[in-house]
Amino acid sequence: MHASTVLSDEQASQVAEAIGQAEARTSAEIVCAVATESGRYDRSEMLCGVVLAAISLVVAHTFRFFNQLDQGSFEEVPALGPAWQVGILVGGVVIGSVLASYWHGLRQVLVGSGIQREEVDRAATYVFATSGMTATRQGTGVLIYVSLFERRVVVLADHAALAVLGESGLETLRDTAVSHLKRGAMVDTFVETINQVADSLSEKLPADSEQNPDELANQVLRFHPRP
Repeated sequence: MHASTVLSDEQASQVAEAIGQAEARTSAEIVCAVATESGRYDRSEMLCGVVLAAISLVVAHTFRFFNQLDQGSFEEVPALGPAWQVGILVGGVVIGSVLASYWHGLRQVLVGSGIQREEVDRAATYVFATSGMTATRQGTGVLIYVSLFERRVVVLADHAALAVLGESGLETLRDTAVSHLKRGAMVDTFVETINQVADSLSEKLPADSEQNPDELANQVLRFHPRP
């Protein structure tokens, strides 16, 4: 999935409308963001290249050996020349790295869940810090961050919203979003979580347009390939 195309213009408008409706009920400033991926994962791509290079070299030696036998020679089969071996290794590394960079399913096999979680948390924190969410008047920013490659969601809140939600509340919001994301319901991933944010905050952080006007744009932030 691609952050630039995972939501159509109409669907992005639905999310923006849901944010507007939620902010009419609470002073929270809600921001939704989606990224194609959160980490570069260079090591996994290089690992794929190394594995492919090793397999390619074994295949080349095996093919050479059996080709020699087919020709009726049972003498010692000479090894591939150094230039051929270096060329096969370099080609395998390059091709494997490129395949892993474009074929996300292959790369995901080689990236541990712990590394993915760290990268998504880092990217979400970066978006929270750079999108104006720490500068709202009353500290009521709430970020819903979705990373497509890792299929993970992070919900972050500034101090006033966090005081009401608590860590357990953030986890509940995240679980709501993840449940819809796993079904491929991208609009519901945002809309249902937005509504739940408003439900959780409307009583203790009610809307007040005079003291806390709409400070952040409602459109979905999109990052490709990553923040």
